[in-house]
Amino acid sequence: MSGFASEDVAEMGGLSTQMKFAEITEAKGLNFVQSKMCGIIGLAYDTISVNGYKTFFDQVSAKSFSFYLKDTSAQSYLYTPGWDPAAKVGTVVSHNVIEQKYWALNLVSIKTPSGSVSAAGYKGVIDSGTSLLVGPKNLIDQITKGITVESNCSNLSSLPTITFTIDNQAYPLEGKDYVLQVSSSECLMGIRGGPFPDSFKYVIMGDVFMRRYPSLFDLSKNTVSFNIL
Repeated sequence: MSGFASEDVAEMGGLSTQMKFAEITEAKGLNFVQSKMCGIIGLAYDTISVNGYKTFFDQVSAKSFSFYLKDTSAQSYLYTPGWDPAAKVGTVVSHNVIEQKYWALNLVSIKTPSGSVSAAGYKGVIDSGTSLLVGPKNLIDQITKGITVESNCSNLSSLPTITFTIDNQAYPLEGKDYVLQVSSSECLMGIRGGPFPDSFKYVIMGDVFMRRYPSLFDLSKNTVSFNIL
């Protein structure tokens, strides 16, 4: 990320001089070793923050922000408040947050080449902190059934569309959207299943989804909106 695109964070209004930070003194795991980051700004709800600390946008008056994610960090940015007026605008669709922990939306179904997969009981979490689109393996296996991404990118243009329906709005992802093209000759599937417990009823719709659909998070309205270009 290239940082805030607002003129000045201090001008976002009412920024508390008593803002608290949670410090991590030790972290384990390959993700922390490989990731190029110096910290995390929590952008979800304070119900899951450390010690219940207010999140960054809880402490300012401008409680909305939008992500424009591209193929490189130099092109990607967060804008606040609202949408970037200089960015291209298509059709904007808004969805109510149904669980105020993560930015969780009502995920209804996923249409795949093998047929429609029910997402009953699952929530779609819009999360800029997750690079891929991730969910429980038993569900993801149904979504990716019959789809093979050639590591040399040779079949990128012929991959089928996968469509995620949130509320009554369909969000199609083409092969070029859900495949990570590391280079002109190296491709990886960007939809992965993980060994989550049965109680994990979320599909984390991370950067793979957000790159296709610029996303606006509004903490005052408890909504997530997408710009359908």
